[in-house]
Amino acid sequence: MEKSLWRCHVCNDIHLGSKGPEKCPTCGSRNAFVRSDRRESLLIIGEADALDAREDIVAAWREFADGKEFRLNPDETVVNTLAAGVLENMRNQGMRYCPCRITTGDPEKDLRLICPCNFPSQRTWKEEGECWCSLFVRR
Repeated sequence: MEKSLWRCHVCNDIHLGSKGPEKCPTCGSRNAFVRSDRRESLLIIGEADALDAREDIVAAWREFADGKEFRLNPDETVVNTLAAGVLENMRNQGMRYCPCRITTGDPEKDLRLICPCNFPSQRTWKEEGECWCSLFVRR
């Protein structure tokens, strides 16, 4: 089976394997890995400069939500607007930060804002069943 890179959306742990670990060995989060690519992984560890296409980001989000208690927002306009925001953050700040979150300037703290962020821990998820920017909604 072909191996891929996987990133924990909670702590940005990078894993190489046929699938992401069920439990993150760094932060302990369950089912938190989303497919990554070499460029993103190198950005996290400090060496890359390329961008992904909007379609690649949306495809990774769809795969991330597959089989979970949430799904990608069915409104394609919302999803495409957010993907454009992620790419804009990539161009301007060098990372795929959530377009709905404000970075602090502290690289370590801002790693928590890479999309998809740890939205199940947010109040909006618990109260409204959607992440802060409505990219992910409860099934």
